[in-house]
Amino acid sequence: MNKIITRPHEIDKNVRVLYAGNHYISLPEIDVEKASIKNLNIVSLSNKGLVELSGEEALFKPVFYKKGEKLEIAKSEVSEELYYIPNIKLYFSNGDFVIIKIYADIKEKGFVYEFESSEEIEVYLEVNLDKLFFLRFNSHEIEFKKEFKIDKWLKNPALNIYSYNIAFSLAFGGEKDFDYEEKNEKIILKSKTNGTNCFYISVNSDMDGASTTLIHLKRKGFKNIYKEFYNWLKSKYIKYSQDKDLESLLNKNLFFNYFFSIGKDMESDNYIALTSRSPRYYVSGAFWERDSFLWSFPAIKIIDKSFHDYIAREMILRHSKNAGDHAHYIDGTVLYPGFELDEAASYFILLENMDVDLDDIELVKALEVVYSRIEEEYDSRIGLYKTFLLPSDDPSEYPFVTIDNVILWRGFINLKNLYLKLNWYKKADMLQKKIDGIYNGIYKYLVTEVEGKRIFAWSTDGEGNYKLYNDPPGNLGLMYYYDFVDYQNEVFRNTIDYYYSRKYKYYFEDAKIKELACDHHPNTPSGLGLCGSLLNPLMRKEALKWLKMANMDYGLLAESFDKDTGEAKTGVGFATGSGYLAMALYRILFEE
Repeated sequence: MNKIITRPHEIDKNVRVLYAGNHYISLPEIDVEKASIKNLNIVSLSNKGLVELSGEEALFKPVFYKKGEKLEIAKSEVSEELYYIPNIKLYFSNGDFVIIKIYADIKEKGFVYEFESSEEIEVYLEVNLDKLFFLRFNSHEIEFKKEFKIDKWLKNPALNIYSYNIAFSLAFGGEKDFDYEEKNEKIILKSKTNGTNCFYISVNSDMDGASTTLIHLKRKGFKNIYKEFYNWLKSKYIKYSQDKDLESLLNKNLFFNYFFSIGKDMESDNYIALTSRSPRYYVSGAFWERDSFLWSFPAIKIIDKSFHDYIAREMILRHSKNAGDHAHYIDGTVLYPGFELDEAASYFILLENMDVDLDDIELVKALEVVYSRIEEEYDSRIGLYKTFLLPSDDPSEYPFVTIDNVILWRGFINLKNLYLKLNWYKKADMLQKKIDGIYNGIYKYLVTEVEGKRIFAWSTDGEGNYKLYNDPPGNLGLMYYYDFVDYQNEVFRNTIDYYYSRKYKYYFEDAKIKELACDHHPNTPSGLGLCGSLLNPLMRKEALKWLKMANMDYGLLAESFDKDTGEAKTGVGFATGSGYLAMALYRILFEE
């Protein structure tokens, strides 16, 4: 086997962006200095990914005038209302200012660009549709045609977009004093503010759908659209008055995960799950079972238990046919082959938080398909299961990996409990033997001695060879989280002591933030490892201190960060990772 490791490029300087959207529409890159919107994306299940519109500089660029004179932006102040709605205050060189809010309708295919000022200021919003991309793992630019039209309902401007295998439309309007012009391949939306006003922007499968959605948004009115979204956020956000910094971290990551790791296909209204809807994340627009089932979905459950159960069932049905493969397209087909045991086992971890209908034969059959795939990796000699790739998605030196088998052990317990509810007693008894075999196999083959102390090894070949390692997405501290050990277990304590010490090559003794790095990003501590440390009582106190020191992606989790400054170095815009941080914080602040 060739051990090829695919490492992400480190970020020189992470630029802050704001973001907005609902499950239909994502606005992942809002400029904090200009209040422009760089891009917009929608889900296209038939194209196995996201469809992104963008401009050379920005898709939607505001320009401000007073009495015909262009106003120059001097500075900006930004905040996020209820940890999600962007609020940007732009100060102009003449002393005036304008407050911009950008928010979607909570349910519909449209959003609002709101502006407020005490002075009468003319607001132009340039629509620069220059590029069209498919986001599937990477960004793929495609040729397209755009067609300017006037809709027959409101006589407002609209754009038809055509490309191979995709067609949709946008419609534009305003609350009051609205006008527009088409100029040099741009549409310029015009309005003015002496108080509060807005532009409405809608998206749909064709011009009629976009235009009628625009009518609906205008009928509701931007104040009601804002109030509805604000009240929804207010009903869902988690208050933690003991520590406002932790409250902010929890809620920012909670809402970013909810809106950017889930999407709703505009063509069919089917929901999809994915790593992220932000192109800032280097493998956006694709599906990882681990990321969704182990990290993102537990955070979605915090917001909405019934939606969690719905989306969990849908994704089990869609993706189970390729259980364990490294990465999937959003339709469930294989994007990146390579069996990962922890990903296959994650289907059964979901069961612990789901209310399963025992008459749901389709779901039970899908779980049986997953079980059959996992059994192909069983080694009856030692009672353990093999993997090809690690939780970092890189090749494993030895096939029997401790944390993967721990996750499977926990998942098999959940599956056994379902079998008992179904009165499948023989299957439950058979599974109990596998559960016992994994437990015994780990203690027999994956415990070794280092400097006179017994610790859990990372992996083994089952023939006496083993590797000492700790892969952050599968942090060995999670053995406690999955109930495999008590945190006072001597072998577990020795294991944590070993890895978080100068004895281990990816521990940075002189760093301000001493979370572990790994082969995947050898120079930078892991945000995912930090989540694992939060869930480990032996590391929790230190991990909370490190978390407050690590700005990462301006409050959102990053895959890795600088060991001294805490600034993001890889994996920004990482929505499912944000779910992991939100889930971990909620668990330790409210459940333990």
